[in-house]
Amino acid sequence: MADKISNAAAQMPQLCHMCEENTDIKFKCLDCAFLLCSRCRKLHEKVRTKYVHQIIDLRDKRAISKDSKSIRIHQVRCEFHEDENYIMCCQECQQLVCATCILTMHQKHEMGDMKIIISTKVSKLKQYQEIIDTTILPNISRNYARCDDLMEFHTKRTDIAKTGIHDWKTYLINAVTKLLDQQAELFYEQIDKNMDEIKQNILPERSELDDMKRNINKIRSEIERAINSHDLSQMINLESSIELLLKKVYAQKKKERTNYFEFSQRELKILKLGDLTLKPVFELQCTQSFDTRLSCIDKMASYKHEELLVRNLELKNLCLLKIAHDQIIEIHKWNIDVKDITALQTGEIIVILVDKTDLRLLTKKQHLTSTIISDCTEVFFDTAPQIPTALHTTRENNVIISTVETGRDWLPMDEPCKVEIIVITAEREVISRFIFDKDLFCFPNKITSIGTDICIADSISDYSGRLVTLDNKGKVKWTYGDNETNSVIIADMVSTPLYNVVLLDPCQSVLQALDSKGAFLNTWRLLDFNVTNPYAMTISTDDKILIGCGHTGNNLHVLEFRE
Repeated sequence: MADKISNAAAQMPQLCHMCEENTDIKFKCLDCAFLLCSRCRKLHEKVRTKYVHQIIDLRDKRAISKDSKSIRIHQVRCEFHEDENYIMCCQECQQLVCATCILTMHQKHEMGDMKIIISTKVSKLKQYQEIIDTTILPNISRNYARCDDLMEFHTKRTDIAKTGIHDWKTYLINAVTKLLDQQAELFYEQIDKNMDEIKQNILPERSELDDMKRNINKIRSEIERAINSHDLSQMINLESSIELLLKKVYAQKKKERTNYFEFSQRELKILKLGDLTLKPVFELQCTQSFDTRLSCIDKMASYKHEELLVRNLELKNLCLLKIAHDQIIEIHKWNIDVKDITALQTGEIIVILVDKTDLRLLTKKQHLTSTIISDCTEVFFDTAPQIPTALHTTRENNVIISTVETGRDWLPMDEPCKVEIIVITAEREVISRFIFDKDLFCFPNKITSIGTDICIADSISDYSGRLVTLDNKGKVKWTYGDNETNSVIIADMVSTPLYNVVLLDPCQSVLQALDSKGAFLNTWRLLDFNVTNPYAMTISTDDKILIGCGHTGNNLHVLEFRE
């Protein structure tokens, strides 16, 4: 046997894994799979690991059998000691070390096999690689496409605004020019008419004065001749003519004072092109519609990427669906009747069961099985004596719960009741609890959140409702829909990443968008998207609005919004 080993060593010379210089290999560490020379054996025993080094002589058959399975890794020179290669990995410092590193900088540190460490690192890097390929890069691509879409949208909107200004300016110039021409013509007519009246008033008088002047000049000439001639009879006749003429002169009446037009310029203080108003970008378009083969979807909650939880109202069960390209795949189904559902970011599903005061948990282990689960027994949180009505998981992975007093299902909706709003962590620790003792809410049936604010859909009656928003202290910040001008029935609602709230009104079959202060932004008719009989709504992990409907056929619609 020793001859065989010697022949094998002669054919493939082995170097000591520690010093990598000596070919006189006599020992092997079974735990580290290191071949060692006599000098390095003692050094290797001093290397600290989580196990005790089992160093045996190479003549041991165990070493030969195990050595046949050993795999050498690519040798890398130490960055601190250029003449040596890395041989192990320091567990405490998480870095590769050579023999000199072990003796100088990593004494008494626990060492690990490079092969095992590298294999672990490779596995972890492959996991990161998978996350990058399946999640990060697709998200970047989606966000990049969204940025391109927004740039194209704003470029078009800029061109539309500028074209509108130019067209309106041209229209106003033409309209103003026409208006001014009309006003000028009217002024000209009024001035000309006044001038005609002045002529009718002045010209006859001037003609009369001309005649009188001629007659006076004629009489004056006759007076001069009469004086020179000393003709008495001529003087007497002339005197009579002069007295008659003077009577006419004295009898002449003065005309009324004439009026004239004076034009004054007016500054353009009223005339404006218009107003520029900044409007938030909030557009919706339906990109996909699916036939889920469910008879009625009335509850929804986003789960993982392209997966969602839905309740089938008619069959009273809960389904986990996956959107795969252009079809819907049913992954799992639970035969349980739930009042509301939500999911933690860790994958656990939380449900409210009918007539129960506690929230129940469907763990990963449960919903990853292929069998149908008929019940969920693990309690997530107990709200007794209050009855839970609605659930919501925030973007910070906290859970918000609304509760009402016992027996509320049999009281008129228009009467306030005792309501508790509870905020807990995913680890079930209570962050805050707000109690409203018949002074605010009638029946909270839906919850969402905007940052630290809590938005609660409160049913006032079967045909009216409102949205109440609380701050992180439980104080009312604003309400919407609590008067006749903006009354709304809220079947479901979601909040968007940019702090907008979208409400689903099933009676009017519309979506309404509000900003974070409760100001109205926009309305969309769902019939314009071929969405009929809408019941439920949720927002996916990639920020798309999903709407479920109460009929068969295409009853799940994907709406993408630009904001």
